[in-house]
Formats: sequence, structure tokens, C-alpha cells
Amino acid sequence: MNTLNASKTSLKSSKNARLIALEIWMLVFYQEKKLDEVINNSIDFNKLDKRDKAFVYLIINTSMRRQKQAKLIYNHFANTGIKNRNRYLNSILTIASVQLIWLKVAPHAVLNNAVEQAKKYGSDKQSKLVNAILRNMLRNETEWINLILDDSVNLPEWIFKSWSALYGEKAVREIVHLAMEPPPLDIIVSKKVSKKEKQKLKLELNGEEILPNVLRCKFNGPIEFLPRYYDGIWWIQDAASQIPCNLLLTKIPKHFINTKITSLKFLDLCSAPGGKAAQLLDNDLDIVCVEKNESRSKRFDENMKRLNFKSNIYIANAENYDPGFKPDIVLIDAPCSATGTIRRNPDIFIKPAPKNLDDLIKIQDNILKNASKILNKNGIIMYITCSLQKIEGERRIEKFLIEQSNFSIIPFYPNEYPLIESCITKEGFLRILPNNLNFGSDNIINGSDGFFVSLLKMDT
Repeated sequence: MNTLNASKTSLKSSKNARLIALEIWMLVFYQEKKLDEVINNSIDFNKLDKRDKAFVYLIINTSMRRQKQAKLIYNHFANTGIKNRNRYLNSILTIASVQLIWLKVAPHAVLNNAVEQAKKYGSDKQSKLVNAILRNMLRNETEWINLILDDSVNLPEWIFKSWSALYGEKAVREIVHLAMEPPPLDIIVSKKVSKKEKQKLKLELNGEEILPNVLRCKFNGPIEFLPRYYDGIWWIQDAASQIPCNLLLTKIPKHFINTKITSLKFLDLCSAPGGKAAQLLDNDLDIVCVEKNESRSKRFDENMKRLNFKSNIYIANAENYDPGFKPDIVLIDAPCSATGTIRRNPDIFIKPAPKNLDDLIKIQDNILKNASKILNKNGIIMYITCSLQKIEGERRIEKFLIEQSNFSIIPFYPNEYPLIESCITKEGFLRILPNNLNFGSDNIINGSDGFFVSLLKMDT
């Protein structure tokens, strides 16, 4: 199979954006490479101008979201269907179908490029087949709407079955419908910013304040181009991602009675990229941050430097880290399958079931166990995952509570934060589904990432 090969790429690539998109798609879809890594290592992609780079991203991300629907449609217009083993032919038709049906690209440009790609990677016979299938599609455009099944058909089978059993098919359809479009950009504004400054920033972003100090806007360029970027008065964090720490800040005075919050010691395990740490530091709290991954820790340092927060991050394994003191609050944003981030990470649509789920569960259990060992008396643990799989959330806490009889749940209540009433479980956990946050305005994109949150206390 032909792949990107930097050593054979000329100093000035003659490949157009669609051909580069095809080659990237082959690596991402068939070899399960990470899109960001492929993009960063692609000399051809990095020679493109800003507009073409954005077009390649759009093609790849839409193809991830719509791959199964696209395949059903182009196979309908092929007399005998395209065999799965014909990887290039399927890829060419997927990318062409996505451009025609969902991106509404001019048909002649799509057709000409697809035919040329089929000649390059196949044969004249295959190029004629591609030409025939796409022309047949264009002649019968009115049939597309009947062939486009419910968006949930795009989910991997293992996720569809799992989510349907856990949350019901209606919720799954709503989650996937939201995930068919790129997510909005959520910006958390520092509490130290005045109302006047925040209002000015909102106008400059053309955004809306969807939750306290959370501005939602549409933006898909480099974040350093956003207003006030270098002033360090805001950071990017999903609307649902910032809810746990706000709940934690609400709970602390109720738990640590007659104690100044600034006198408490916080330990943030699995800290990078630093959104939750930024929330705590924005409240002038004493926090020690830990991250196992060195490259992620560098990103954390960069983010904290821009935000003018003084915080060191220790590169260590949260499963056995000993800070040398007894923290009063341990925050665990645990490594997980991250299925709740499907709108932001559309590669989840094309990934097989994770092979390392058992390993992730073991890590989650170990981090919880370690937190219980190093926690100060009367301390609290907040456990968070961005997975919709209950085996990584509710089941982990249930197991922990059986093994650690001196811990119990601190329940969440609807009046503690806006829009969370439907997210609170009977046990008092928070289970935010990507379709839960509805802001009731045609001007605001609904939804968020999905999260599980639990708060545990050490009983004395």
C-alpha cells in the first residue's frame, strides 16, 4: 500500500489537497494512526497554505464522522458493491461522497480528482468505475436523503450496543446527531477579570456566556489569533469539563467547616493539559500537580506560563506517587477510553474497541487506591473520567467503596450548579451525557463532552 514517505517527497510537492487528504485517510483509517501525528509528520500537508490545510482537516474529520453512511450510499450506486479489501477504491469513494453529500463541494472538482486518484493508485478500469459510480450518484441526488440512515449508524457497533444498553437509543441518537458537526469552542474566563472586560471579550469573540465565566463561540483557527490570548486571562476547556471543579469549590466549605480554603492542600493527579488545575489556581489555592506523560507535562507548563500561574508539575506515576505530605483534597482526572469526547475526537467513530480497556481499569483502580493511602484524615477525593462507559466510572467507585469501607459518597445536588439536575444519579454521582447541556437558544450550539464525576470523603 502506498503511504506518505517523507524521504521521497520533493522539495515542492505537486500533490493537491484532496490527494493529500486521501493519503492521510489511508494512514488514519487502515493503519489506525493518530491524525495529529500524521499531520505533524506529513511534509506534503505542511507545504499547503492555510486554506488548503483547513480543507484537508474538514475532509478527514467529516469522513471520520460519516464513513459508514458514505459507504452505504456509494455501494448502492455500484452494481456489485466495492469489496472491503479494495482499500484505495473505498477511500477514494468515501472522500468523494463526503464532499458531494455533506460538504457540498462543486461536483466537477470532486469527480475529476477522484478519477485521477483512481488512475494513480489503481488502473484505468478502476478510474472508469469511480467515474461511473459518482456520475450515477449525481444523476440520482434525490435518492440520497432516503439512503442516509440515522446518524447513529456511524458509531462502531461496540459503542452503539454499549451506549444503547446504558442510556437508551434515543439518547444515543441525540449524542451522535450532535457529534456529526465540529464542536464549538469553550473559553473559561479568569475570575479575576472584571465584568466589563468579560463583556468586551464576549463581543470580540462573538460568543455567548453559556455558564458562569464560560464563553462559547465558533472558531477553528489557531487559538493564538483569539483576542487577549497573550494576556493570559482565559483558557480553553469544555463546558462540562469545568463543572467538576466548580462543584468541588462549592463542596469544600461545607465539608471543611471553619477552615480557610487557602489553607488546604490540593493534589491534582493526571494534571495535563491543565484546565482543572487552572480553575483551582485561579482561586489562589495551594496545589501540587502530577503528570506521568512528559510531553503532556510540557504542554501543561506552557499553558500555566501563558496564564501567569505559578505551578510546578511533577513527572510521576499517579498509581504510586507519594507527595511527601497528606493532601486534604485529591483530584483524579483518570486516564480512560475518552468516549465522551466523541464530538471533539471524531476518530472514535472509526476506532475498534479498545484493546487496553482492562489495563485502563486497573490503572483507575490503582490511582484511587493510592489516593486513599496518601489522603489526610477527613480528606476528600474527586474522581473524574471523560468516558461514557460505566465500567470506567460508576463501577470503579462501587468497587472502591467495597474495598475501602472508611469512605463514602458526598452526593451532588441540583442547586449546586446550573443545568445539572438531569445529570445527577440516584447515588449522587454526576453523569453528564454529551446531549445533556441544552442552553435553550437558537444562537448557541448545545451539548458538551461527556463526563462521570464522583466525590468521596474519608469517614473518621
